[in-house]
Amino acid sequence: MKKIEAIIERAKDGTFSVYCTSEMFNGMGKTAEAAKKDMIQQMKFYKKTANEEGFSYPGFLDEDFEVVYKLSK
Repeated sequence: MKKIEAIIERAKDGTFSVYCTSEMFNGMGKTAEAAKKDMIQQMKFYKKTANEEGFSYPGFLDEDFEVVYKLSK
């Protein structure tokens, strides 16, 4: 199973962002959990769109993968 590392950061306005360190995906939300959920939804949307439009996407999206989250310092 592929492990994807993602960083969680809190913005000055209190919202959260999460971004992958080696992939192109990210998410935002009012809470860390909302940001994580947004990123996963973006991954699913990207794969769906790629399939519909006929362009390639990261192969790990077809397999089981785990996102390992780390808090920014």
